[in-house]
Amino acid sequence: MNLWKNKKALLLAGILLACFATPAKAKHGAAIPVLNYHSIGVDPGNTYVLHPDTFARQMDYLAAHHYTPMTLAEFATVIQQDQPSPTHPVLLTFDDGYANNAEVALPILQKYKFPATLYLSTGLVGTPGYLTWPQIHELSAAGWDIASHTVTHPHLPKLSKKAQREEILAARAKIEQELGKPANTFAYPYGDYNRKTLRILKKAHFSYAFTTHAGWASSDQPPLELHRIVVDSQKPFEEWVQQLTEDTSK
Repeated sequence: MNLWKNKKALLLAGILLACFATPAKAKHGAAIPVLNYHSIGVDPGNTYVLHPDTFARQMDYLAAHHYTPMTLAEFATVIQQDQPSPTHPVLLTFDDGYANNAEVALPILQKYKFPATLYLSTGLVGTPGYLTWPQIHELSAAGWDIASHTVTHPHLPKLSKKAQREEILAARAKIEQELGKPANTFAYPYGDYNRKTLRILKKAHFSYAFTTHAGWASSDQPPLELHRIVVDSQKPFEEWVQQLTEDTSK
């Protein structure tokens, strides 16, 4: 009798466990790791400067493990659940607009025919160490999406609503004027934003905006507060792989 009671209890526990132990990704209609890069160069000790050899190793890993880097349009159709996700989707993003994005990152990405997205601070264009407009045109022609990261890369919450609007919209207008393509997504400088920022983006019909909140972007996050994985040059390669393969935004 006791044995039957124990079996019955175990069966009940198993049923309850099956009800609640759903796979992590089942929480999201769609979830995609978005990698956030900055400078690809040599500057030991700088978290945001990734050595070219490390970047090449990471791209080798994506190719060897059959990841599918996406354009922004492809990202949008998957995150909106308009079409099924490709095998191991990933969005590669670069912030600010460093010259080495064209000089170093682009040839590595072209080796695998990987697209990428650049979030550009337009006021930095042409200054030492940063992209020129001819280089930005080269990236766009190579299949990169180019979008706004403000003009001067400020901490937006420290600005008035008017100043925030000028920073965000002037950068988008300049990019669209130069490239003749829409630039209706955004990335927050320093990951900083407030309610004013969100209202500006919504009123201006930005479709997506990326934060620096850790984890994968997913369809259950507000479209103007999507998560990204900031690639830290000081962290071991194995940790980068773990961030890429395990969603920590749950």
